Formats: sequence, structure tokens, C-alpha cells
Amino acid sequence: MSRATRARTDVIGSFCRRTAALPPATGVSQDIFSTTGTILVTGFYGLVTVATANVVLTLALDHDPDAGASDVALGTAITIQNKPVGTWYGLNPTAGGALVTTLDAAYGVALATPIALTAGDLKLTAAGGGAVGTTARIEWGVLWVPLSADGAVVAV
Repeated sequence: MSRATRARTDVIGSFCRRTAALPPATGVSQDIFSTTGTILVTGFYGLVTVATANVVLTLALDHDPDAGASDVALGTAITIQNKPVGTWYGLNPTAGGALVTTLDAAYGVALATPIALTAGDLKLTAAGGGAVGTTARIEWGVLWVPLSADGAVVAV
């Protein structure tokens, strides 16, 4: 690993990307990343790669700890109805606030205040009255730094 790559990794973290896929159906929770050990999330994003349908569907992001504790809301529901290719989703600067949506990648990807997570899963939960459709695709990514020797993130 080059010194430049090592410096970037030490400052903003490693990157894990989940290939673009359909959002979960209404009433379904979908694991998108699995974490081991303890990590510090320094950035998070979703990117619409195939436009979303004209249906009312919301997504929320939670951390589901392996230790049996209750889910922790990282981003409350945001409507993904009629979002064009290039729409970005990110975490709200207020911890646990509504997910944000923008056409500007500079907003919402890097976190002003990183979030420490224990082993578990990052999951999306869908709600609303509409069907997800068969074409919409959203790519998800997370920037993270290990806080424990076994700290890691893998896409599910």
C-alpha cells in the first residue's frame, strides 16, 4: 500500500461498496453491510443508478447490534419516490435525523461527527403504500476506520 493510500485510509477510512440493487419491499428490512469488532463510520452514501418508481416508499437506516441490544436509528425515513439517476442519499448531520437527499455528492457523504458502531448489521427498512418496482437500483457505500483489531465492514 502506498504512503498516500495509507494516509487517506488513516484519515477518512477504508471504503466498502455494495453493488447497486433494488431497495427493499414495503415492510421489509434488508441488511446492506455487516460489521465486526468496533468501527468508526466516517461517511455513508446511497446513489441512485437506475431511477426510482412513482410509488410512495420510504427508507430508514438502522444499526442492528449483534449483542442483542435494540436497533439504533442512524437515519430516519426519507421518501425515495421519483428520484432520478444521480440522486445521493446521506446521513443527517443530526444523529438519528432523517436521511438527506441531494443531487450534490459533497453533501451527506462525509460525516461531520463520525459514529462508533459495535458488531452487527447496517440495515434498510422500507415503509409506504407502494411496490418497489423491478427497475430501481441504489448503490450504497460506507467509509470506516477500525477501532478494534477485528473491526471490519463487508457488503451483504
